Amino acid sequence: MRRKVIFDTDTASDDTIALMLSLDFFDVVGVTIVAGNVKYEYEVENALFTLEYLGREDVPVYLGAQRPIMGLWRTVEEVHGERGMGRWNIPKPSKKPENEFASDAIIRLSKEYCCELEILAVSPLTNLALAYLKDPTIVNRVKKVWIMGGAFTRGNTTEIAEFNFWVDPEAAEIVLNSGFNITIVPWEVTEEAATLTDEDWDKISKLRTRRAEFFIKVNEVLREYSKRVGSKGSVHPDSLTVTIAHDNSVILESINKKVDVETCNKARGAMLVDWYDLNKNGKKVEIVTKADSVKFKSYLFDALSKT
Repeated sequence: MRRKVIFDTDTASDDTIALMLSLDFFDVVGVTIVAGNVKYEYEVENALFTLEYLGREDVPVYLGAQRPIMGLWRTVEEVHGERGMGRWNIPKPSKKPENEFASDAIIRLSKEYCCELEILAVSPLTNLALAYLKDPTIVNRVKKVWIMGGAFTRGNTTEIAEFNFWVDPEAAEIVLNSGFNITIVPWEVTEEAATLTDEDWDKISKLRTRRAEFFIKVNEVLREYSKRVGSKGSVHPDSLTVTIAHDNSVILESINKKVDVETCNKARGAMLVDWYDLNKNGKKVEIVTKADSVKFKSYLFDALSKT
C-alpha cells in the first residue's frame, strides 16, 4: 500500500518537480498551497496546471494562508520567473481548487488517515502551524513531517536564513516545537546533493519526454539564477526532500538535535541548532547533514524518463 501524504507547497519551478515525484512515490491525498515564492494566485495556477499536465486531476488542491503569520516577506520572481514557471506562459488550468481551507483539510485528513498521514512540507510552514494552533492533538495523528528548510550558515535569502524559514519564522518555530516527528533537509545539504550541472541538464534534454520538456521549461530561470549567484547549476531542494521521504537511504548522515528559529531583526529566519544539547527540554528533530547525490539524480532521471 502506498504511503498517504499531503504535499504542502508554494508552487514554483522545483516545487512542481517535487510534486511530480510525490505523485510517483506516494498516494497524494491533497495539495495545500501557502504564500511564498511568487504571487499567490500564480502558485495556485501552477499547482493545478502541473496536476493536469501529469494527468492527475483527481488530486484535490486546497487554498491555505495567503501571507505568513506576521506578514513580513517578499516573493522571489528573480529565482523562479514572474509567474513561477520560468518563462513559460502556461495555459489557464480548467481544474479548480476545493472550497475547504488548507489547514482544515490537514486536520481532517489527519483524522481520516490517523497515524499514517505524512506531510511533505517543502514551503513556508504557515499552513501546518495554523493547523496545529487550531488542533494541537494533530501531532498524535500525523506520522511524519518532512521539512525542506533552514540553513546552518549559508543563507540563500539573508546571510543566515534560508527562504522557507525566513518567510515565516514564527510558523517554523511553532512547528518545530509542536512535537511532530520531523526530519529537516537544510539548504546546504540540498546545494551539495541536488545541484544539477550542465551535464545533468544535457542528459535531461536528450530524454525528449513530456516530463523532461516540462522540467526544462519550469526550471530555466532557476538555473540561470543559481549559476548567477555562484552555484554550479540549478539547485532542487524540494525534489531532494521528497526523494529522501520516499527512500531514507538517500540520507547518508544525520543528527538529532533541538532546533529553534530566530524571529527577530537581521537574523530573522535563522535555524538555531542546539549542537551541544544545552537545552535539556523540548523534542529533538532529525537534521540531514549529508545526502546521496547519485541516488537522488537516479530517481529524478527515472521520473523524467517516463512518457
